[in-house]
Amino acid sequence: MPSLICLTITAKTLTEAQRIADANAPFVDLIELRADHLSKNEYASIKDFPKQVKKPCILTVRRKNDGGAFEGSETERLELLENLSAFAYVDLESDLSVPELEALAHKSGVRIIRSAHYFDPQEAEIVKTIDTISRSESEIPKIAFLPKDLTTVANIFMLSKELKTKDRIICVMGKLGGVSRILADRLGSFLTFTSPKELLKNTSAIGHIDPETLLDVYDFKNINNNTALCGVTGFPLNVTSSPEVHRSFYKEENRNAVMLPVPAENIKEALIFAEALKFKGLAVTIPHKETLLNYLDEADEAVKEIGAANTVVFKEGKRIGHNTDWIGFTKALKHFLKTDSIEGKRVAVLGSGGAAKAIAYALHKEKAVATIFARNVEKAKAIADKYGFTFAKLTDLTSDFDPDIIVQCTSVGLQGQSETENDPIPQYEFTGKEALYDIIYKPEVTPIMARANNKGCLTENGFSMLIEQAREQNRLFFT
Repeated sequence: MPSLICLTITAKTLTEAQRIADANAPFVDLIELRADHLSKNEYASIKDFPKQVKKPCILTVRRKNDGGAFEGSETERLELLENLSAFAYVDLESDLSVPELEALAHKSGVRIIRSAHYFDPQEAEIVKTIDTISRSESEIPKIAFLPKDLTTVANIFMLSKELKTKDRIICVMGKLGGVSRILADRLGSFLTFTSPKELLKNTSAIGHIDPETLLDVYDFKNINNNTALCGVTGFPLNVTSSPEVHRSFYKEENRNAVMLPVPAENIKEALIFAEALKFKGLAVTIPHKETLLNYLDEADEAVKEIGAANTVVFKEGKRIGHNTDWIGFTKALKHFLKTDSIEGKRVAVLGSGGAAKAIAYALHKEKAVATIFARNVEKAKAIADKYGFTFAKLTDLTSDFDPDIIVQCTSVGLQGQSETENDPIPQYEFTGKEALYDIIYKPEVTPIMARANNKGCLTENGFSMLIEQAREQNRLFFT
């Protein structure tokens, strides 16, 4: 049986908790009521909550030193836990010894989840202690801890295969733990914890995902030992649509596969992690597209020419690098312009990073006439010289250049940036004749796009490029 989906609710009132539970009922199997987040005047009605939500419920009253929010005395906390008989499960810490509570749970047919929490970075070996936490065979041992790196997370997956306890819960907290939440079944975990979208800000630090995304994007209930694993890596990887895009391909192809987010500060760590879990491949994004080249066994012609890779395929023990950005850009741009050829078109490329290199390569193959505009003139010159293009500073781009197409491929305009950082060419006056393609896709309309739209320019964001380059990645992963 696949791991259950448990919704953690950290609302201040039971009315709000019930509303959230009802809204998420179609997506979850269990509800965890975090009573430590409730206002004091709600305590008297806790026992009524399970009947109201009509789902099996877990009662949790977490102490502050265990990452909870309960600020009362230990006596007050134990009084709250005495409501456990109305619940299907109760969470009791591994260091809590209250025979009366345990007896009440056993008498009421309530299963105890015996939990241990470690918020300092820990070695993966600690997962082995899960076999020693329970005080009776009916208890479900739970261990939650913050890993120091992806290697630790990979080791947890390996060590979990050695565990003897059948019903167990393993929670890898923090941003690195997202994969463990999605692959709970691979860890032999009885359940995985999720949070409603509106309360993710309260639980994002411990790695929660909302249940609807868990089902729709990651196909959680159908993940099994035969599910092919792929990933997307970058840092901080706060914004990525790759799992959702690749999920659409898997549906089209009726393929048992999932794409997982793998945030990593260095690409070597991500590669080792992916190989340990036997990934088919990785989609690679900022800032690893160029450093990836140092860790490849083989690379295709485009990677060697561009000097950047956005895809690595693991095949027969080798890491094979590819660049699908240029293919995705070419297809997306032609569709955007409704043309089969951009030969001879005057193109202004904004930026000199890995994306700009791939785009310059594509423009060269399509015989366009391009100028690379960038803050770093040396980098712009290096790209331009390779393909016989010209180059200049970003601040030198004016309407006198008279471009047919402007391709925006800097990070300026990304979601979350301040107003003063959102336009790479504020000095440029759009005439209405230019076509602007911005490779950023979140937000859907970047500030430079909005400015171009106001002048009547044809504009498009980079989602179409994302789709096309991802389609090529998917082909490479499963060829």
